[in-house]
Amino acid sequence: MYYKAKVDFGRMSVELLDQVAENVLLKMTGNALFPNPVPDLTVMETNLAAYRAAVADAVRGGKHATTVRNQVRGQLENTLRSLALSVEQVAMGDPATILAAGFDHTKAREPRGRCPQPIDFVAKNGPLGSCSITLKMKRHPWARSYRYGYRLAGSNDAWTEVTAHASKHTISELQQFAEYEFRGAYIDNEPNSVNYGDKVTATVI
Repeated sequence: MYYKAKVDFGRMSVELLDQVAENVLLKMTGNALFPNPVPDLTVMETNLAAYRAAVADAVRGGKHATTVRNQVRGQLENTLRSLALSVEQVAMGDPATILAAGFDHTKAREPRGRCPQPIDFVAKNGPLGSCSITLKMKRHPWARSYRYGYRLAGSNDAWTEVTAHASKHTISELQQFAEYEFRGAYIDNEPNSVNYGDKVTATVI
């Protein structure tokens, strides 16, 4: 699984940002894993010192001091983000390497399972003379797309397959007054293994 460094510094409290920056500075200084951090750690050290001074000035009050603190904080956050990117290029998704630089890492995404068969697949006629059928199934949160198939009812013809990004799709140019059978399925992370639900039939009008 591929991990990334957390960079949600804007949500951190004044104290927590200070702690994170200090931790990164301490762990990256002299660390053989990161011989050429970008930017150089002297930039980080300067920004952290300026941030601490600006925080102290803002405590004593004044809009100007608060504005300066916010500006200096932004510089520190940008430096941390740049360092995080530099660390990620070395780590190549390895969480231990990210932690070794003093950064926390994102949670790994759990692989999604297979989509089930659609159990509410329906076929509805279009207006008289339209020679169309609208197919519909309930949306599924894991579905990347939706697969529809149709053929003349009772035949051994190959299914005509259509893939769409919506859970509702209209099949047009069908034979009027002919009976068709339809099937539907969700397309998940294994598109070559499609799990069709029960077939339904409808007569085209």
